[in-house]
Amino acid sequence: MHRAKLLGLLALASTSALSGCNSTADEEALRPATLSEPSHQQVAAVVAQVVGSQSVNLNTNVFMEKSSLVIEPPKIADANGNPIMGKQLEMPHRFMLLTDGKQCFIRHLNSEQVIPTPQLSCK
Repeated sequence: MHRAKLLGLLALASTSALSGCNSTADEEALRPATLSEPSHQQVAAVVAQVVGSQSVNLNTNVFMEKSSLVIEPPKIADANGNPIMGKQLEMPHRFMLLTDGKQCFIRHLNSEQVIPTPQLSCK
């Protein structure tokens, strides 16, 4: 019986901890946005952190015309540089720029993680 209570408490604690990873923004108030000014370096820094990479290369007009971004995983190639068919194991990372009218947020659609980005200016 004691073990069942302990497992229940651990499950509750992990659920609470995981839900705390998202921002404090009211997700219902978030709507798609575009950038007011080019900020590809700031966006690249946030995206690289989310995907666990040192850096990512983004177009200079990222989030300027549309609120979505898709990053394809690196292609796996043989010794000659030819793509190896069937070896693409990772799904593309999808992101969306959002705003609550005051601040910008980037949502990683694969994990639903919402990252506040006060350094960005959205419209």
